[in-house]
Amino acid sequence: MDLASAQVIGAGIAAIGIGVAASGVGNVFASFLEGALRNPSAADGQQGRLFIGFAAAELLGLIAFAVAMMILYAPPAATPAEAVAVEAPAVEAPAAEEAPVAEAAE
Repeated sequence: MDLASAQVIGAGIAAIGIGVAASGVGNVFASFLEGALRNPSAADGQQGRLFIGFAAAELLGLIAFAVAMMILYAPPAATPAEAVAVEAPAVEAPAAEEAPVAEAAE
């Protein structure tokens, strides 16, 4: 499998989160409407919680979208073949230099 097809598959898998977030938003509003129709007087007090739940579910969808776009369009740091081929340079210990010995004058 080449890098381009792996990116497309990865972005598709990451995009599943967008559909899950849409399902969550639908569930939040469905629950609110069900509760509001059962008890209309309590609907005004629950509206703030409705928007908090909506924002949380929508944030997860936006994060999933951002991850999918990063997988799809971000340039790879290195291909797997390049990553294996790059080796760290060997560090050699510096050669011990001999200190000049002062010759004794005879």
